[in-house]
Amino acid sequence: MNRNRINIRLGMMLFLLCMFMACKKELSVENGGFGGTAQGELVDSLGNCKAATIVGNYSVDTPLTTTGNYVIISVNFTAQGKYKIYSDTVNGMWFLDSGFAVSTGTNTIKLKGYGTPILPKASDFTTYFNNNICGFTITANGSGSTTGGGGSGGTTGTGTNGDYFPTTSGSSWVYRYIPKLGSLDTFTVSAAVGLVTVDTLSYAQFATRLKDTFYFAKDPTRGIYYALSTVDFDYTSVFDTVPSFFITYPFLKENANVTDTWSSPNYGPVWTNGTRGTAKAVFTMISKNTTPYTIGGKTYQNVINIKRDIMFEPDGSSTFTIMLSGNSYYAKNYGLIDQVFAITPSQSVSLDSTPIIK
Repeated sequence: MNRNRINIRLGMMLFLLCMFMACKKELSVENGGFGGTAQGELVDSLGNCKAATIVGNYSVDTPLTTTGNYVIISVNFTAQGKYKIYSDTVNGMWFLDSGFAVSTGTNTIKLKGYGTPILPKASDFTTYFNNNICGFTITANGSGSTTGGGGSGGTTGTGTNGDYFPTTSGSSWVYRYIPKLGSLDTFTVSAAVGLVTVDTLSYAQFATRLKDTFYFAKDPTRGIYYALSTVDFDYTSVFDTVPSFFITYPFLKENANVTDTWSSPNYGPVWTNGTRGTAKAVFTMISKNTTPYTIGGKTYQNVINIKRDIMFEPDGSSTFTIMLSGNSYYAKNYGLIDQVFAITPSQSVSLDSTPIIK
């Protein structure tokens, strides 16, 4: 594994955008662009979810209509083709729209409402499009609706409260690639307002100025932190091509013992160097609150060191091998402070200054 295999992680959208730019001629209307799959994003230039507009009255036991109950969202299409944008089902209701994106750029999409409200309460919906996950809130009470966007009604993430990975909205971290990756030196990551609920976990959205979006959650009863993502390291990418969906896995267990290991679910198919296969991440607790760690001009106490091995199994094989290993350092009350990859020449994603934790 060499440094050339570690790339700036602009998220799934960058991979898809690059694919679009490389195949722009083939995606034209004249050349069958309608046969492809549309690509795009629900987030703005800072990586934050764009606001949604709720239209219609939502009353218990009153079926929704596609003409009277809908949600207006803004989508930035980066490639022509078929699209499907949909929400989960909450309180007996769901929303979706499908069609063809005939041009790239910002478009307004109307997600039509289906189902019947069951209870008079506020319901938080999650919207899915490619690898963007955003949300809105609707109150069913017979008196109208609320305006949503960007998660569950402005709920914030976890506070400092001894967390090794705080997700409080408004918190921010500045990281530096050492050495630089191409022309990129430093970048900022910010925790946005709002939570996205997937299964039983509420994920905070982390956004970068590179339009990358990440989702992290904590199970407070067990001290386990989860990512909703690919199996790559945060802010880097390893594989050439990955699926257009995320999986959930624990990346940090604050109550684990030194030498404890765990792994993500298998993820795929993925492609690397022209080979298709399956990926997973294996985690090992290396050290826990024993050695202070100095980075970005500050020495941090209570630091957990987690090793992550990115594993790859080619199709037709029954053996996973390590593609890339690295160590992630998490400081209590501050979050991720450093990632050091086991390659030559050296490469790291390091905290550039003391983070701002709200």
